[in-house]
Amino acid sequence: MDRNFDGLSHHFKQQIYGTVKGQLRLKMLDIDFTQHIPALTQQNRTLRILDAGGGMGQFSSALAAMGHHVTLIDVSAEMIEHAQRVFSEVAPQHQSEFHCAPLQAIPDLDLEPFDIVLNHAVLEWLEDPKAAVELLNRQVCPGGYLSLMFYNRHSIVWRNLVNGSWARASGESFHHKKNQLMPQNPQEPESVRRWLTDLNLEEKCWRGIRCVHDHMPRFMRENKTLQEFVEIETRFGVQPPYRDLGRYVHFLFQKNNQA
Repeated sequence: MDRNFDGLSHHFKQQIYGTVKGQLRLKMLDIDFTQHIPALTQQNRTLRILDAGGGMGQFSSALAAMGHHVTLIDVSAEMIEHAQRVFSEVAPQHQSEFHCAPLQAIPDLDLEPFDIVLNHAVLEWLEDPKAAVELLNRQVCPGGYLSLMFYNRHSIVWRNLVNGSWARASGESFHHKKNQLMPQNPQEPESVRRWLTDLNLEEKCWRGIRCVHDHMPRFMRENKTLQEFVEIETRFGVQPPYRDLGRYVHFLFQKNNQA
């Protein structure tokens, strides 16, 4: 069953986006978008952006602040409420749309195709992530972009191996008592990439996010600044094999203009 995060918005605000690891995730996405989507910064051009499973809209609200039109959809009414507050603070002059609905209901909303479709930290919570990718692709206009960020199965397997949790590393579930928010369905990057190429999308970016940060002992992490992490992750996050151990994977793919 797909996961709904009603009742957990405070946790996400404090434990993810209020930390270096959450800020680092946003910084890496910003770098990829700036480098690979030139239309984002073109003057007098407003892009249509869909944030599918957008949660509190921490990333898409910044795109709205740049003047782009954002439609945010999330199954959690609580997350939608928080997103509306974030957008009112970050992008008060720009109109955005909010829909409380599951990802699978997007076609029922009868929306026009989008220049950019975001799906960040969602696939790992879905029962059928491949079907979700196919659905999201149908929301992208010709020449548009699909941005997927998801929890990397390789990273959590490696983490369990080096921690001595070998049985968990070899199993299908990584849940344990100390972390009830472990994603139920972390994805292998190679599988998701194959789904995207099978849809005839062109790869623009493959980045591992928190390739270094999440594999450092805590006492070492605490002695590093956010900027230091940004610099090292920018360098190694796109280089295999380091890329392949990132806690998250970011794929940015573009649809053919003739599609």
